[in-house]
Amino acid sequence: MIDYSRLGGSSDPSDSEAARGKPAGNERAADLIIVGIGDSGPDHYRAALGLAARMCRQRDTSITLVHGCLPRLSIATGDVAVERHLTRGRQLLQEAGLVLSSMVDPSTRISFEAVPQTGVDALVQESQTAAALILQRRSSSTLSRVFTGTTSHTVAAQAACPVIIARRDQSDIESRRGIVVGVAPRSGLRALEVGVAEAVARKCPLIAVYVWDLPFSPTYGGWIDPDEEELAEATKWADSLLAKAVAQVAKLHPDVEFHARTVRGVIEDGLLQECEHAELLVVERHRDAHLASIGLGTLTRHLIDQAPCPVMITPQSDAEGHPDGAGTTETKITTKP
Repeated sequence: MIDYSRLGGSSDPSDSEAARGKPAGNERAADLIIVGIGDSGPDHYRAALGLAARMCRQRDTSITLVHGCLPRLSIATGDVAVERHLTRGRQLLQEAGLVLSSMVDPSTRISFEAVPQTGVDALVQESQTAAALILQRRSSSTLSRVFTGTTSHTVAAQAACPVIIARRDQSDIESRRGIVVGVAPRSGLRALEVGVAEAVARKCPLIAVYVWDLPFSPTYGGWIDPDEEELAEATKWADSLLAKAVAQVAKLHPDVEFHARTVRGVIEDGLLQECEHAELLVVERHRDAHLASIGLGTLTRHLIDQAPCPVMITPQSDAEGHPDGAGTTETKITTKP
């Protein structure tokens, strides 16, 4: 049995304030890590729990396990049916709690929340008061994802806090080190801010990456590659843009080791290459994601599917604050094209 005295003294994980996702005592909501628990067993959330446990060891925080009890396509909405789903949800949370308790220090505060909502609705609601939300991506077929979508993608597209999506094959990331952050001309500042917070907590370096390319010039019967002068000018512009973006964040965190790298090529290939040995890839949700009710864009989905490390998706930054014209700083930043 789980020791529910660690949950505020309740014998039912749905009764306490902490179990409802609300901070108890002096606990701040910003210190809370949420882990989404599905109904398919430990193999479908063990990697997410392991990541949450590791993050908890790196900072002063607590963990809440959340299960949205109502199926997305359920037509049974009566009180009896809802209570049956809640009872099953509490059982699933207790099972997940046993798995998590073996990964964390005995003093770690773990709470539970079985919510009478769908998984997506419950997790998006919880994201309003969390520092981060961790999900494990199901290994469903491509055809299945096309027709049903995934909870992890939809939550990441709508959540108010950063969402980390892990895969089953990413359970062991202890040997990896460093945070990689993707930056673009009109996005990435929020990702940088979140990434540096992770670098501070993990005591590791941060690598900001801007992947760019020049389009070929169309001609009759073919294409013309950019000449050396065009490439040199584009490279200089890319280096300048990235340096300004990193400088805004780096000057506030002089103790963090920053690296700025510009890479010419396809965005997803460049980011996947740079995070080969990283422990976390951080990208910003696309500003024009007007289809957020459906899920993430193609690029982010590809990164989630292919990245060797967990991927953190942050809400988009304010366009007004992006460093297109930001001043420089004397903070030492290593730039490597």
